[in-house]
Amino acid sequence: MLKLRNSLSQNLRLKKNPKMSLRIGLIAVLVGCFSISTWAASEATLTTRAPLTQDSDKVIPLSELCVKALSKFSGKFDDKVLAQACSKVEVLPGCESVNGTPIYHYDKKGQSKKSPKVLVFSLIHGDETAAGSVGRFWMERLETISPRNSWRVVPILNPDGLLKKTRTNSNMVDLNRNFPTKDWDEKAKLYWQKDSKSNPRRFPGNLSASEPETQCAMKHIEDFKPDFIVSIHTPLKVLDFDGPKLKPPKFDYLPWRSLGHYPGSLGRYMWFERKIPVLTMELKEDLPSSNQPWLQLQDIIGVLVGIENMSDKEKAQVKKK
Repeated sequence: MLKLRNSLSQNLRLKKNPKMSLRIGLIAVLVGCFSISTWAASEATLTTRAPLTQDSDKVIPLSELCVKALSKFSGKFDDKVLAQACSKVEVLPGCESVNGTPIYHYDKKGQSKKSPKVLVFSLIHGDETAAGSVGRFWMERLETISPRNSWRVVPILNPDGLLKKTRTNSNMVDLNRNFPTKDWDEKAKLYWQKDSKSNPRRFPGNLSASEPETQCAMKHIEDFKPDFIVSIHTPLKVLDFDGPKLKPPKFDYLPWRSLGHYPGSLGRYMWFERKIPVLTMELKEDLPSSNQPWLQLQDIIGVLVGIENMSDKEKAQVKKK
């Protein structure tokens, strides 16, 4: 009843004051036009947005992403074992590429709580795709054995480079020149300009550890606390060991040879500054017909890790042999 009275009294006031009635009418028209234009604009935004692809409609499980990526590498692999290994991959917080691709890893614990830890980085350079085949094989093998050592495998550290088939990441930075070595500020760019002749494939970045992929690698080092690191590359056809001077175990597939280390490189960052040995595998571009060399090399790494964890007296005896 009160609402009716208010409505009637309002109508009477409007009839007595036609100017007020006109003003209110104009306001109503303007409000209506604004509402229609706003709705039209929002509709235009929705209709001009690029259509969603089938994959972007859903969140792809990490295990599927892992299988899809690793199965593309050349060489033999077991579908079931790979799927089983990929079902266990994880991602450390913040471990993603420049373009937002997750950088996942696979863990396999050793036989005891005090087992030495081996950290593997594969595809730090995106155009060295053969490296991905080794990372995949080691994940598969670890899935089927009970290893002496604890292993963590990061099969694709540079997913953007892999997608674009470039050595560098999406920011055009060589990740293996971007680690924050003590001499980085003084020497990294100078070395790049003089020794690498400003080769864009080896650009160290404008700041050390500037790249999310480098930061991810450092997070793994901090989180896993490895006793030994393996970095898989191509195509120099050698095994380069940054570590204590030892007589290397025999390996027929690749010779042992020191390649040196550089400002911002993983070898300098880990061995020469932190005394954590680094084995750099420089594979041939053409992979062997079987996975036997990778099996043998994984066992050799186990031997090297065992030597590294010996007492000084035991190490001295090994050096004499």
